[in-house]
This record gives sequence, structure tokens and C-alpha cells, in this order.
Amino acid sequence: MSLLRTSALALLGVLALEVSALAQDDVDDTAADTEPSIAPEPSPEASPDPDKMDVEEPPPSEVTPGATPETPPDATVTASATADADKPPETGFAFGSYGRVSMGSDLRGGAPERISVVAHPPRIVEPSYVETDLYYRWLTRKGVKLRTVTTLAFDDTLFHYTGEFDAQPALRNLFLEARLPSGLTLWAGSRMYRGDDIYLLDYWPLDDVNTLGAGASFEKKRWNAAVHVGTNRLLDPFQYQTDDVAAPDTGATTIEVLDRQRVIATAMATAFFDVAGLHTKAKLYAELQELASGQRQRADDTIEELAADHGVSLGAQLGAWGFGGGASHANLFVRYAKGLSAFDELAAPRGLDQKFSSWPGASEFVVGTGAALEHRLFNVAGAAYARRFVDADASTRDRDDGWEYAADVRPQVAVAGDVMAGIDLSYQARFPRGVSPTTLLAADPAVFQIAPMVVYAPMGRGAHDRPQLRLVWRAAHLNDAALDLYAVSDPRRAHAWVHFLGVQAEWWFNSSTR
Repeated sequence: MSLLRTSALALLGVLALEVSALAQDDVDDTAADTEPSIAPEPSPEASPDPDKMDVEEPPPSEVTPGATPETPPDATVTASATADADKPPETGFAFGSYGRVSMGSDLRGGAPERISVVAHPPRIVEPSYVETDLYYRWLTRKGVKLRTVTTLAFDDTLFHYTGEFDAQPALRNLFLEARLPSGLTLWAGSRMYRGDDIYLLDYWPLDDVNTLGAGASFEKKRWNAAVHVGTNRLLDPFQYQTDDVAAPDTGATTIEVLDRQRVIATAMATAFFDVAGLHTKAKLYAELQELASGQRQRADDTIEELAADHGVSLGAQLGAWGFGGGASHANLFVRYAKGLSAFDELAAPRGLDQKFSSWPGASEFVVGTGAALEHRLFNVAGAAYARRFVDADASTRDRDDGWEYAADVRPQVAVAGDVMAGIDLSYQARFPRGVSPTTLLAADPAVFQIAPMVVYAPMGRGAHDRPQLRLVWRAAHLNDAALDLYAVSDPRRAHAWVHFLGVQAEWWFNSSTR
């Protein structure tokens, strides 16, 4: 595919230039060939620039409860005093983790439920989830920093809750990275490749890619730039299909009827500057996607033609940090996507046109913000986004199309020692183009949630300091349109108020950061 070839050639060009430079270094350093390949462990470096750290996460939540869970906020929003203590060593093995465990009741004798009518709801009630990061790091005599990253993740299939011994891990990261003294970084493998998030909504509105690929970045004091190209092939009939057929030698064999990879290429550039003593940054992001044409076999063995598909996304971010006592931050995001890029790359696109293509009809526009105000006695975290999504089908009254928004604020105040008291207030609403399928009337589902909490935070009182233990009561009110989203026979239609009372634990340390 042209996109894959072009992106691969660009990455090979960057690599060739760096190899040429290293070859020249070898000529100059011939006398050093007898030195050991692993240098003694250096003294710790200064605390890394928070805006150049990269916490990599699972994809955003789906609309329905029980969706794929998310992990902690990007380190750009957590200029914590514990950064040096949490920094992995330069060489040898290192370990990191993100995890959360939630237990409680809906006060009717059932399990707690996450209430959502939008694509990215507030993260008040979440399923249990854990990631374990394993690193190995080398430092060569030429100052090249190498690391392997392996991340195993487990969902909320907890043996002590289900009684079933069947938890299955997902391999969320598996890649090798090389950071050269020149500022160039090269990597290849399978990884979560992301930037800053909106923590209270578990949402990465700008750069949010899960990819099997390779990339390069270049960093200087006041700017950095990065490119990447990768692929995926979902085990879904939209991209991959097999069939059992007769074979002359073995009698039967399995053949690939459909095999088409989605190619994803990204490029981004960030500039850092100070304005009146305030640390700020501006980031631009671009994404291209391509999917080849193919033939899919129907249940009756007839052939269905799938057209080639494409996607493009453009976005920008403005960020500021270091105000209000030093640890406060704020980010503003805007992004427009068209075609394949309007959909999650880990899900087959829906609402396609007659050629089974999302281009050019599907589109997504998002504007969002996330912020935290920090003080030694209190903190306030806030989040909001608005989103317009339109699929590629011909219907002008499609309930998948329309606007939605969510807003969330979580103030917390110190009570005694490491104990804080807080409350989470949120509102989410969706405005579909189509009418309700049951009432045949226009209806806008909405949910209001209030969640008082007591928080034990032994590592600090910041909005993003972890670990934490939390005692939480959540009361969510669903309007009639939100209740109407349940099936007619679903007993949940009778409960406009949905509760959760329980205990939560959340932690992260060395969690896939550079």
C-alpha cells in the first residue's frame, strides 16, 4: 500500500542518517573497542521534563457499561514532587504498574454499574483492571539508552469474585526503544502510543493509537517531533475471514478468504515556551489511515465486494502548567477526523455507505479540556468535552449521529493528615438526530451524578498523586430518554436513580513512562 511504503521509506531515511553518524563515531573511537559494552550505572539525572513523558493507555471506553478500562493520566499533568523517587533506573530490570480494584453494591443487592449515555463518560465507577510493566535497560559506551517494554494487562475477571480460574492477559506493550545522545529516538514493536489525556473522563482526544509498527522522534530543549507507521488486522470479518475447504492431499484445509491490514501513520510536533513565567506548549497532530479493498464471503457463499477505505485526522493542543503553586495544569484539545480516523482503530467501523466504506461520509469533531488546580490544603480537578459524530450511511435520522457532551468536576480538601474529603459532580447528555425506537419521539438521554468520597492519600494531596484508597457513594439520575435506552424487558428501566456504595483502590508507578 502506498501509505505504508511512503511511511516506511521515511523511517528508513531517518535511520540511515543516524547509522551514518554512528559509523563516523566508530572511526573516531577505535581505541575504545576494548571497553565493556555496558557502562557502569551513571548517577541519576535530573527530574525529566513532565511534558516529554509518555503514559500509554488502553483505548477509550465504549458507550455501554463494562467497556475496556483505562489507566492513569499522562505524566504531563503530574509534576509531582515524587518524580525522582518514581523514576526507573538507567540500567537493569525495572518494574511498573497501573491498577485499580473496585468493590461495592448498587444498594439493591446487585453489582455496581457504570452509567453512560456518551462515548467518554466520567470515571466515577470503573471495573477492576491492572497492568504490569517489565523493563530492561542498557546504556552503551556511546551513550545510547536501550530499553525493552513488556506490559501485561488483566481485566476484572477476579477469581475471588467469580470463582472461575480463567483470567487471561492481554499483551498491551512489546517493543524495543533506542534513545541516542543526538536526541533521536527509534522504536519498533507493539505499543500503546499516546499523549496527554483528560483524566476524569478517561479520554485521549488527540493522539490515541494502538499499533504494531515503528517510529522515530527527535527532541531538543524547546521542541520535539515524531513520526510513526503501524498496522492492525482485527479478527473481524471486516478485515479478516477464513473458510474450511477441501484439499487434495489432507482432505480439508483452512484458507484466508479476506486479509486486509489497516495502515496507520502519524506525525506530531510540539513547541515549548514560557509566557510571563508560565510554562506552556503547543502541539500539532496529523494522522492518515488506509485499508485495502477486499472480498468478503457471505453465509450463502456469495461474494461481497468491500471498497478501499481511508481516514485523516488533524488536531491541536494548548497546554499550560506550573501555576497555582507549581503543580497545577490545564490542557485544551481540538480534533477533526474523517473516514476511518473517526472510529476507534480497535473496532470495525459501523454505519458504512453502500460500498462498505467510511470515506468520505463519516466524520468526528471534538473539543475538550482537562485541568487541575493544586494547593497544599485542597485540589480541584475538572474535565469537559463536546463531540459531534456522523457515520457514512445515507440516513439523515440516524440515532448514531449527533452531538454529545460531558462535564465533570472533583474538588477535594484536606481533613486530617493524609485523609481528604471530596465530591465528584458530573453531567452527560447526548442529542441524537433520530427519534426513540420505542416512543418514536425525539429524546435526549442525560445523566446527572453526584459522588461524595473520603480519600486516604499517603503519597500526597495532589489530584493525581497515587496510590489512594477511596470510600465512595455515587448516586446517578437517568432521565426518561436515558431509561429508554434499556430494552423494554430490562428491569433497570424502572430505576431512575442508580447507586454505588463501595471502596476503591488505585495506584500507578513507573507506568510505561520514558
